[in-house]
Amino acid sequence: MPESQQVPLAQLQAWFLTAMTAPGGAARGAELAQQRHGLAQGDVLKDAGNRQARLHIYAEGYVQRLLECLQADFPVLRRTMGAELFDFFARAYVWRHPSRSPTLYDLGGGFADFLAASQPPGSAGLLQFPIELARLERARSEAGRAPGLEKHPQSPMHEIGWLLGEDAGVNLAPCTRLLALSFPMQAFWREAQTAHDGDVPPQPEPGASYLAIARLHYRLSMHSLLPWQFHFLLAARQQPSATLHDCALQAADACSLPRDELLADAMLWLPMAAAAGLIGSSG
Repeated sequence: MPESQQVPLAQLQAWFLTAMTAPGGAARGAELAQQRHGLAQGDVLKDAGNRQARLHIYAEGYVQRLLECLQADFPVLRRTMGAELFDFFARAYVWRHPSRSPTLYDLGGGFADFLAASQPPGSAGLLQFPIELARLERARSEAGRAPGLEKHPQSPMHEIGWLLGEDAGVNLAPCTRLLALSFPMQAFWREAQTAHDGDVPPQPEPGASYLAIARLHYRLSMHSLLPWQFHFLLAARQQPSATLHDCALQAADACSLPRDELLADAMLWLPMAAAAGLIGSSG
């Protein structure tokens, strides 16, 4: 950059961000950066060697680092889709949704929604299985990083109260994630995770399934739920001050089950849910 030209640092940063993250690579990125920020490559890069080649190295290295992060966050999804197809979608995602967060943990937060939006018109459901697999792996990542119950153990008095039918408060643990899926994903994910490279289990037949991902003593676990259990926990998530009866009523209505029977089942199940780290107590 010529010494006589004083360019604000923020403008230079914006130029580099555009040049390195624009769809189509560094050449297209440099064009967009000039249009948006009024700076040509010669205003930013020193005239030593091939500017375009050097910019391409930086841009490709930046994108490759983000791809590696997505590959690490979605290992079973990449194995299932195949490395080439996964990387194609991952690269398009990085170009469309460049990282805006100081932590790369946030990068994959919208990847499942991106896959869903990428389905061509008239092909509803084409990517449904990988979309749900992406949601599962993202939920596991979130559960591993969210605040947990490690320093706030469940009070035994609340478990006794639940068994006695007291209307105690119920809170979903902050690290618990709930998933309503259209494929039985739990067994597939476990088998695919331990399979040898290229040896992916067959995709299961469609079928509704409900999962809770929890963390207990810093270890992740997945739990298959009955429909009423899912809706019970969903009510606890939606209403932070919900009581045992509140959650049971919402679950009974959602599943068209007798309220009294569901309440009795919930009273017996809640201590097990607490022991698994799915829920805590409120107030």
